[in-house]
Amino acid sequence: MAQFPTPFGGGLDAWVISLDERAKHDQQFVSLAPSPAGYITGDQARNFFLQSGLPPPILAQIWALADMNNDGKMDMHEFSIAMKLIKLKLQGHPLPPSLPPSMKQPPLTLPPPPTAPFGKGLDKGRVHLNSLEASFPPSALICTAG
Repeated sequence: MAQFPTPFGGGLDAWVISLDERAKHDQQFVSLAPSPAGYITGDQARNFFLQSGLPPPILAQIWALADMNNDGKMDMHEFSIAMKLIKLKLQGHPLPPSLPPSMKQPPLTLPPPPTAPFGKGLDKGRVHLNSLEASFPPSALICTAG
């Protein structure tokens, strides 16, 4: 099985598109006026991607990786993949030889936040992990010996 190095070293999967990145990419995608079917053309993408300053041959490699079904157009997910690859390349990281499995995953979505009666107790036991939040009852965070 092919190993995909993490560009930042360590155990974090740098190929994963964060929720914040995805939200930004989605806004950019919508600004390009996709078709009613939810796609942008190669011309629309090329003109936008050229603004990154990356050379056209590199952008062609990114397109080849991100256009997962090779249909010559991009949906919102494929566009987000391309934007993440552009960001990593601009940071000096090499492009992968093939699309890492974590980038092929559908984007993560968060469930609606829990509500508490009268708005009390929402922040108790909240742990922040890479833009994702998990809420635990305070009793679950207490360690007892014995």
